[in-house]
Amino acid sequence: MNTTNQTNRRKFLDKLLKGAAFGTVGLLFTNRLNASNNSNDNSSNLYAMWTHGSEGKMEGRFHDGKDAISFGSKLIGKIRAPLTAGYLRGVRTGSKFEGTSIILPGEAAATMVSTSGGAVFTIWDSGTKAKSKNGEFWVHFTIPTPVIANNVRAKVSKILVKCSSTNVSFHISDVELWDANERIFHKSNQKLWGPDRMHGFSFRPAKSVKYGLCMSLKIVGERVSADEILEISGVGVDLMI
Repeated sequence: MNTTNQTNRRKFLDKLLKGAAFGTVGLLFTNRLNASNNSNDNSSNLYAMWTHGSEGKMEGRFHDGKDAISFGSKLIGKIRAPLTAGYLRGVRTGSKFEGTSIILPGEAAATMVSTSGGAVFTIWDSGTKAKSKNGEFWVHFTIPTPVIANNVRAKVSKILVKCSSTNVSFHISDVELWDANERIFHKSNQKLWGPDRMHGFSFRPAKSVKYGLCMSLKIVGERVSADEILEISGVGVDLMI
């Protein structure tokens, strides 16, 4: 091959190599750009913040627990699963039955017993006839809230409630999420009950958090007796930061 042909061939290869290199760079840049454009959904870190069911606070007037002994015996006879699992340690060892009770209309009362497995609720007749009773009340759960992390404000994307009950007549009817004194989520006319399961409610779009979160649940009993229970194991939120 003469000198002229070798020179022309070298120029052609140089151009080809430069073109290939440019194409490779362009491909890499395009992939990077596409990855950047598609990272909107993955750019935020996902956190889950939960509180144990036993941390719930009942809203209402305090009941002195009159007739709590007979009520307690009915409750213990019903919740065999928590007893077997060791949730009610104090009751198993024969110590005094204890719980937090509030007054409901119509000679009824509601009691919450904090256990290792969560909070156990029941509605019972605070009179003398041990009749089935109607009643509703609110329970509030404070949720640890990382409002800002690395200069980024957290956003709530989902609410989660882990609960169970022994009867559809004893259920959670309303779910609310509060940011300090501002209600940022409300779902009513629900019937969360049945075997132990997780219930989720998504935010569309995600809601920024300003202060601190509290989940409020309305529990409703419709002609339930003291041996019907509802248990809340825990509540939580998914946060994007």
